Amino acid sequence: MRMKTTITILTLSVIAAWLTAVGSARVLTLPNFEQVVIPVGKGPGSIAIADVNRDGKPDIIVANTEDETISVLLGDGNGHFRLAPGSPFPCGKGPNDIAVADMNGDGNPDLVIANTGTPYLTILLGDGRGGFKSSPHSPFATESYPHVHGVVAADFMGDGKLAVITDSWGHDQILLIPGDGNGNLLLPGTPFHTGKRPYQRLRSADFNKDGKPDVVTTDLDMNAVTILLGNGRGGFVEAPGSPFPAGVFPWGVAIDDINGDGNLDLAVIPYDRDITNPKQLGVTVLLGDGRGSFTTMRGSPFSLAGCSGPDRIATGDINGDGFRDIVVSCAQNNKLILFLGSKDGAFEISTRSVETGWSGLAVGDLRGNGKDDIVVSNNSSGTITIFFSK
Repeated sequence: MRMKTTITILTLSVIAAWLTAVGSARVLTLPNFEQVVIPVGKGPGSIAIADVNRDGKPDIIVANTEDETISVLLGDGNGHFRLAPGSPFPCGKGPNDIAVADMNGDGNPDLVIANTGTPYLTILLGDGRGGFKSSPHSPFATESYPHVHGVVAADFMGDGKLAVITDSWGHDQILLIPGDGNGNLLLPGTPFHTGKRPYQRLRSADFNKDGKPDVVTTDLDMNAVTILLGNGRGGFVEAPGSPFPAGVFPWGVAIDDINGDGNLDLAVIPYDRDITNPKQLGVTVLLGDGRGSFTTMRGSPFSLAGCSGPDRIATGDINGDGFRDIVVSCAQNNKLILFLGSKDGAFEISTRSVETGWSGLAVGDLRGNGKDDIVVSNNSSGTITIFFSK
């Protein structure tokens, strides 16, 4: 079903308020979108974008929290999507995070799902055509306390077999669990200490350019992120200077080269339930030095005034100008806030009204036109909304 494009026009008073709050941010031309709504399952949450049927075109994976399934939408590269045969696929209770990785080495993307509210990780093996079935020994009972939230997968062991990392936030730890190369996890795995209460999202990338995957955790109770540098043999050490200040109550994190210097950076949003000073509600951007250390970007945090319940954060090039942009979903007042990057390092700000709730957000080029599109899940209506960049 196609819906009429919705554009939020900022009044002069709103623009003035933004400029006062943000400082180095500025508001210029608002981007245009074509808006499309697609039904999925009940209580859609986390979203991933990947080519799961190996046709060279991006597909959309949605975790449906209420009916405990995964919806797979196969894309044709022109902005049209259809349910994969057999979709939705059972995935266990409380699907909260999705990692896409080839866990059994057959060349087909598989899914690793964190079943929040439980200690379990579910692995769904892909058939390369968009279909998925449970790994024979899935779900896997981790020693996460009290339950898992986030999950990442990479060759952390250096043996060519993908391992996974999840959080044990009640113990201020992450858990590294090797894979056997056949789609199974070798429990119980190894714990590593991280910052205090790594509550919601952890992510992985090579922050120090040594070719080995590292990990970042958002540490809710210490207003910081912790960087754990991997040695490629299943070991981790904290980066020099870690943990790094990341604004108050850091919650969600996105990894990207935001300032275009060739080093990976971090964009972090807070959990605003306990924030009493509205000036603290903002996106904190941490610039990486390519060696695993980070410093706060000038002008950061960038104000999230008008965003109630910032929930998810994603990055990409929304308007195709070559500069990285940041998108934040606002769970409690149904908004997206866009921070559009520019040559001088400032951000242009735009908003979109869309049903969200505590749901999911992803950014990717779904039509191959050089402009990234935005996908947000509409938690209460059982749909996703795609904002195609025009």
